[in-house]
Amino acid sequence: MDAILGIYTVEVSLAQLQRAREQLTIYLQKFRNKLKGKNRVYVTQVVRLLDSLMTYLNGSGNEQKSASGNVQAVDLLRGKGVDQINLYKLMHYLQESKLARKVEGYVSHETQKDQSSNSRHDTGKQAHDITMPVLTHIQSFFFVLTNPDREGRFFFTSSKDPHETRLKYLLLDPSEHFREIVEDARAVILAGGTMSPVNNLQPTLPDTQY
Repeated sequence: MDAILGIYTVEVSLAQLQRAREQLTIYLQKFRNKLKGKNRVYVTQVVRLLDSLMTYLNGSGNEQKSASGNVQAVDLLRGKGVDQINLYKLMHYLQESKLARKVEGYVSHETQKDQSSNSRHDTGKQAHDITMPVLTHIQSFFFVLTNPDREGRFFFTSSKDPHETRLKYLLLDPSEHFREIVEDARAVILAGGTMSPVNNLQPTLPDTQY
């Protein structure tokens, strides 16, 4: 249970969102004319989703926001045009297209070319900051936005450094993720030093004998 909770608990910072936005902008500027209309629409939707999350963390999305606390997913999705996005279709596109991997690979390649032609130390450091792979991590946060409210909670934490303001998704009910293992297997053997509390497993294993 702890392993499942850890896998599906995701935390992102404003700095990571900004870096992902910058990487995606570089990619979109390069391949805008080469992307098919449908692909271009989906990439633009990812940009809008990033902007909506950044708007919330910057404070303009919720003027009454305190230093920390919980937040509803709907509050994170109030950016311009976000209400027109079908998150389930967008998540399917991200999985099938492997967009995050493509973006990070392209930006890293271009940065290496720039570094080879310009050996100034400060330029190299700036490029490294830009190309740190974050879009794949941000994508994991996108996926939890589609989870039912009963399964987990979103939290925000402010910081003296605005770039370190964070959003975190904490999975509270791992039963649905564990159910997939049970349904795909003919038998499941649970072994451990202690299986307590057994009541946590009963909703997902209704036919199990204890």
